[in-house]
This record gives sequence, structure tokens and C-alpha cells, in this order.
Amino acid sequence: MAGNVDVVVVGGGVIGCASAHALSSRGARVVLVERSELAAGASGRNHGLLLSLPDPALAALGARSLAVYQEPAEDAPADIRLDRETVGFLIVAGESEQERESGRVEAEAVAAFGMAVDHLDGDGARDAEPALGPEVTEAWLLHDGRRLDPAALTVSLALLARDRGAEVRRHVTARSLLTDGDRVHGVVTDEGPIGADAVVVAAGPWTPSFVRPMGVEVPVEGARGWLVHLGEPPVLPRFLLEGAGWHVLAGEESAPATRASHLDAGFPHPDVGTLLHPTPDRTVLAGGSRQAVVSPEPEDPGVPRQIVRQATRWIPGLAQARVLGGWWGIRPMSPDGLPLIGPVREGLHVATGHGPYGVILAAGTGELAASLVLGEEPYTDPKPFDPL
Repeated sequence: MAGNVDVVVVGGGVIGCASAHALSSRGARVVLVERSELAAGASGRNHGLLLSLPDPALAALGARSLAVYQEPAEDAPADIRLDRETVGFLIVAGESEQERESGRVEAEAVAAFGMAVDHLDGDGARDAEPALGPEVTEAWLLHDGRRLDPAALTVSLALLARDRGAEVRRHVTARSLLTDGDRVHGVVTDEGPIGADAVVVAAGPWTPSFVRPMGVEVPVEGARGWLVHLGEPPVLPRFLLEGAGWHVLAGEESAPATRASHLDAGFPHPDVGTLLHPTPDRTVLAGGSRQAVVSPEPEDPGVPRQIVRQATRWIPGLAQARVLGGWWGIRPMSPDGLPLIGPVREGLHVATGHGPYGVILAAGTGELAASLVLGEEPYTDPKPFDPL
């Protein structure tokens, strides 16, 4: 299937589909190739939450993303179920001083960034959120948080790109880059080469292995995250809920490489916390976890049990909810929590390393990547995301 287009996008997750959407909206001839289904990985296996990030660089990407999502929310090919207004995000802590300090730090960070935050004692928290149990001693209610369907969003971005002329090829694996010296001019797929002026690799945690033959090292590590889907509990939580200490502030995220010595000592232990998402259909998505990825299959299949144990600590009624299912996705983690967006060789760009913020930052990432590929003036400073 040899041909010549302006841009090939490798990866049908939310970052790749957003990049194809942004490029095609600018009139570029785009081919998107995805080895499986659209949103097959973490893009379709996450909470689907839009949260404000107290970092100026990330805030610009997030604001642009929300604006893009709101545009097609009514006319998207699939219903992305985007909340029109914020639903509230409650950070809770127990007796532990470490938990309370973690909650205070996160609340102060978002408040300093201009978000309204209500500080509550245990009784005040239970008045605001009747589903809470007795362990909560302190809480912070952020006037923040929107929900959407991440798989529907990803597919909608791809279909909107297709409506603008992009070609979307599923079940087509990109095997390698077409090169002329250090210049990249397309990809080789299982169905043949595709010539292009530029290639955007948005393959999540698989990006490093795809570009490494070009002598490019992209510092991204895979981290597996689990979700457990629970049926309607006796009292459905009103707010999105986080156990204090689960979210790491942007710029402080650390994803060290897994060394052979680590593996010799055993699989890396999972980091398990609480992030609860009461859905519009009155079920609850319970997370979360982070664990370095070593093999295609889960290193520790007992993580869902730990997630449920922590979730019921804060919302005791969840113990009575039916388990509807569980699943995992692999997130691409960068060393400092900031995504990598931009050129790494002539004709070769990457867009990866978004960690848990893929949906939050996807459309803004696509807009930035498109401007860098096409030589336009970017809407925000690209330097914080420079892959090199």
C-alpha cells in the first residue's frame, strides 16, 4: 500500500487520534495506523476524568483540550458523555499525619493556582458526602472534575479526523521507519510502506522501542494501572473521591527505569491508592494503581483486591456492591511527569509520556504536535515538552 501523504501517525490511542484530528483540521493529508482497535490500551481503560493540573505548562494543554472536547460534545460520532459542569473532587484523609499532610499539600497547590477549595473536618466531610465512613478526619473539596467516556472520546476524534479526509487503518502494524540517512520519510507496515513528509509516533509506552533503531532514546517507562468496576452501592458517592497522597503533583512524578537487578529481586511492588469515580449510570469505577511493567501480562493479579480494600476504607457501602469487572492499561510515564512532544529527528516527532493525564491533555497535545509538524506558531511554549 505504498503512497505519499503529509503525515503518518503511529498509534490509535487518545494521543494519536487527537494528533490526527488536529493535523487533518489544518488540511494535512494524514494516515493513522493502529495495530489493534482504537482505544485498545490505556486510552479506553482509564477513569475518563478531566482535572485541573496546577502547572502552567500542563494547564495550557488541559485548557485547550477541554475547549476541543466541548466543541464536538453535542455532535460527536459517539456520545462522549462529557459533564457540562464540574461535579466536585473530594480529597480525604484519616488519622495519619502523612495522609493529612499530603492532602494539605495538594489542596494548597490547586488553591494557589486559583481553584476554589473548601476545607472540611470529618463531620463536615460526611455532611457533604453522606457515603463516607468514620475513618475520614479531614477533607478538601475542590470545585473541579468533569467525567467523560474515554473510549468514545478516542474513537470520536479519529472519526472526526476521517471526516476531514484522514485515513484510519486499524489492525495494521507499523514495523519500522522509512529513512534516508537521519531523515525519516514514512513507515513500513505489514501491508507495505507508507511514504510521508513526517511521522508522529504516539504509541504510548511502546514509543521508545519503535524509535530506538534511529538512535533516539525516549525516556518513557510503562506503568500498569488497574480499575475495578463496581455496581451501585447502597449510597452512591456524590463526588469524585481521592485518598490523600494518591495524586503526585506534576513535575514530581518519578518513573525510574526497571533494572535487571530489580527484576532479580522480584517484580516491582505496586503503588496502590484510592481514586473513585461515581459514573452517570450509578456504578463506581475504583482505582488506582501504578506498577512498573515487566511482561505483557500482569505482574501482580492481586492488585484489584488491594484497590477494593482501600476503597471500602473510605466508602464502607462499596463492600456490598457487585463486582462488574476489572481491567488494566499501561500508561507511558516520563521521569518528571511532563509529556514529551516534538521532533527528535528530521521528519520524526513523538507525542508520549502523559502518564495518568492522557485524556486531560490529549487534544492540547494534538494541537501542539500539529503546529510543530507543520511549522506553525504553537499556541503554547513547547520547550517544557522537548523530547531532547
